Amino acid sequence: MPGTDPARSCRARFALDAMVFDFDGVVCDSEPIHFEAFHATLARAGVDLGREDYYEKYLGYDDRGAFLAIARDHGLVWPAEQVARLSADKTVLVQEMLARSARAMPGVLELIAAASDAGVPLAICSGALRAEIELPCRCLGILERFRVIVSAEDVSQGKPNPEGYRLACSLLARALGRPLNPARCLVVEDSPFGIQAAKAAGMKVLAAATSYPLAALAEADLSVEAFTDVALPGLRALTDSVA
Repeated sequence: MPGTDPARSCRARFALDAMVFDFDGVVCDSEPIHFEAFHATLARAGVDLGREDYYEKYLGYDDRGAFLAIARDHGLVWPAEQVARLSADKTVLVQEMLARSARAMPGVLELIAAASDAGVPLAICSGALRAEIELPCRCLGILERFRVIVSAEDVSQGKPNPEGYRLACSLLARALGRPLNPARCLVVEDSPFGIQAAKAAGMKVLAAATSYPLAALAEADLSVEAFTDVALPGLRALTDSVA
């Protein structure tokens, strides 16, 4: 139709103001890398972190929160300076490994491309450091798809606190020059902490069982085994009833 804005038409059809993606375990298959980096860093501090413990207890934290929780659970009290050193050492290891082996989660690149090509604005909200987000996104050729990135450095409280998702929505609205209705924004997550944060921010949630079993993702509006199980048109029902 002459005079119709294709991006606006697509937004109306899919009833999405925006999509906000978590990063580790959602965009990038990086949780195994983070575990290996935590394990190696903690071993130098005399702590043996098991893989099962990491995935069950600490995966949803940002680095600082994870180190503090691990110390607490081992009956240790680490001063802020030691936590900062451990975080810096772990960051070096993660960046080295990501540079060698950044991989996307199956199906997510197709979902990102479909949403971006349909005119749905995209953002990332993650507890990872900005460098740990931008490097693999650049390697995967998707960095320019995202209008906004909110990383661990941008918030005072990590997930399950909603600060990050609220900030992502605010920054995206500013970048677009128009308001966004959080209830018409879809968050893409893989963890219970992330789901709680997004819901507390008033947003809808698609969750994939890439890091946790489906039963742990029950609070999401839609949960799937993998991103290969969803396509953009099928997501419209999550927000199309929102005024």
